[in-house]
Amino acid sequence: MSKEIYNGNAVSPKAGSTPRQNRVVKVRSKSSISILAIIAFVSFMIVGYIWNKICVNRLVVEVNDLNNHYERLLNENGFLLADINKKSSLERIEKKILTDKLELISPREQPIWFEFDDSKLAQINTAEPFVSGK
Repeated sequence: MSKEIYNGNAVSPKAGSTPRQNRVVKVRSKSSISILAIIAFVSFMIVGYIWNKICVNRLVVEVNDLNNHYERLLNENGFLLADINKKSSLERIEKKILTDKLELISPREQPIWFEFDDSKLAQINTAEPFVSGK
């Protein structure tokens, strides 16, 4: 059989010969294993995506709970600091010592201010110290 190249002149078929029929091409079906592998891969990807979303949602809830707990701790810390300041105030401690241990009472009247004469004060300081009878 010789190859004929088309050069613009149509070659008429020989008389009595029939044209060659094209062979029936079998359509190759895809392997069932490859289809199953593709389906398995896609299903694993979907399951992985859903699992990832569930884990992220759990973490978001946990972070939110921890933030709420942190805010509660900050509030409690503020209350405790205020309580410490209240209980450690000097006025409260002085009042407790004066009234409970020394049994002193608060004056009902304002104290009276009086002045010393400087010369008399100097005489008192230069005088002999008081000697107790021990």
